[in-house]
Amino acid sequence: MNPNDPFPAPRTVFEPSRLEGHIARSASRASAILEIVQNLVDAGDTPIQEVRAAINRSQHHQAAHRLHTLHGSVANLGGSRVCELAGELEQLLDRDASPQLIEELMICLEREFQRFLSHAQQWLHQQLAQYDPRHRRQLLREQRLQELCVCLEGNDLRAFELWEELQAHLQSCMAEQDYANFHHALQSLNFHLALGYAQTVSPLQR
Repeated sequence: MNPNDPFPAPRTVFEPSRLEGHIARSASRASAILEIVQNLVDAGDTPIQEVRAAINRSQHHQAAHRLHTLHGSVANLGGSRVCELAGELEQLLDRDASPQLIEELMICLEREFQRFLSHAQQWLHQQLAQYDPRHRRQLLREQRLQELCVCLEGNDLRAFELWEELQAHLQSCMAEQDYANFHHALQSLNFHLALGYAQTVSPLQR
């Protein structure tokens, strides 16, 4: 950010308009772009941990290099708050500023990077739901599983319709005996017992 600019651009946590523009111009790029964001989200705060570890070892040059790399990755995703803090911290490290000042800025960077990751993850979830058919199927299955649990809890006979839709998924996620017990409880209208088995199926299981 230029301090002499009378109309500075607002700092943003996460501004993906450039990515969305690339995707809109070519849907074939969506998979590659979303994979880049997915890798960044999956890495979590590892880049920040690496910076802090280098600082703790008094390897300021290495920490500054990692910050420079982080700046480039986040800049492509419109994370100007993180970029600004990373740039300032990189300059402090290059000047061997006081440890207290470095630590204060490091804490600010950690906080803003967590916010950046949270926003990026939300955006990624929305994009995957739109562009990834497999992800859409997973979301629908998770929704149906939740509906099944609600029906079982409320003794709602619509549970049988949902069971028919989810049968193959439930069988693949449960141990053979557990599924047999679940099926028997369902057929016996023992919905409370069936609910206990259905709740063991994690929404993360695909």
